Amino acid sequence: MKSHKEDSSAMVKRFLRPVIIGAVVGALCCTLLLAVMAAIVASQDIPKAAITPMAIVAAAAGAFFGGFAAARIAKEKGLLIGGACGLLLFILVALAGFAFLKEIRGAYILVKLAVMLVLSALGGVIGVNLRKRR
Repeated sequence: MKSHKEDSSAMVKRFLRPVIIGAVVGALCCTLLLAVMAAIVASQDIPKAAITPMAIVAAAAGAFFGGFAAARIAKEKGLLIGGACGLLLFILVALAGFAFLKEIRGAYILVKLAVMLVLSALGGVIGVNLRKRR
């Protein structure tokens, strides 16, 4: 019979480790896209109304690639692992946004949550089901 310590270690290795690594990958992807978008906004005449959709696109791309990376590491349960990664990434993005903006708008945050959860879960499903090249 396995001890409690072995069970918790296996859970960390099979679930938490891929989710955390995926969230880091997603955060890096999101940060890179936001930097590119900031450069575009600074160099072009972009309307202020386009900034919020650009931020959602960056968060969505980060969530997708984070879920994808997490599921590739876990090699199973892509929907669950990807969704958990997206939730963790959403919490990080929301905390960062609140730290800088000092406010959270209700509809905007709910849209961002839904988009990030759906795309991270989709990334997780694709990441698990994508075959390795030989």
